[in-house]
Amino acid sequence: MMRSLFLLFAIALGADAALADAEPAGKRIVDRVCSACHANDLSEAPQLKQPAMWTARLAKGRDALVHSALNGFTGPTGEEMPPRGGRPELTDAEVMAAVDYIISTVNLKRNTP
Repeated sequence: MMRSLFLLFAIALGADAALADAEPAGKRIVDRVCSACHANDLSEAPQLKQPAMWTARLAKGRDALVHSALNGFTGPTGEEMPPRGGRPELTDAEVMAAVDYIISTVNLKRNTP
């Protein structure tokens, strides 16, 4: 009986891990790192829930957004975005996935009535 419960518990944990792996990498990075500023009304960072804040940034193109995300950015008010969102362990691919997720999210919200 105890062995069966342990096996069921292990299977459940494995299912949770599989679901987490199925979640897009970009969303995971945004949720864990980027949202600290981009989903925080106290920050001067452009907010994910306010697509109009992204219009000028999106107009510069994906490469410019990736460059800012990888290398950091200082805005006109002096507000800074640290390179890689302050997480130097993030790979280029993870940062690019986060940028792509943000672009898709913002574009979806811009195009939804």
